[in-house]
Amino acid sequence: MRISVTIEAEYESEKEAEIVMKALEPENRSYVESEIDGSTVRFTMESDSIGTALNTADDLIFSEMIVENMMGFKSENSEK
Repeated sequence: MRISVTIEAEYESEKEAEIVMKALEPENRSYVESEIDGSTVRFTMESDSIGTALNTADDLIFSEMIVENMMGFKSENSEK
């Protein structure tokens, strides 16, 4: 079985999306394909194992959160 995971992150601007994608590129080069569509970054990964797919997605989300924190991006949850 082949597992495919797609994660989309939408930002305020295309520039913010580009910053995040470029910051994560070295970490994800061999595991994750990334593309920008306007202000949205789309990450796609595939694996033969659900465990590997989940670990890769978890690593990606954690890394993305670090980049967002470093850039001072506010999440919808932090505004409440």
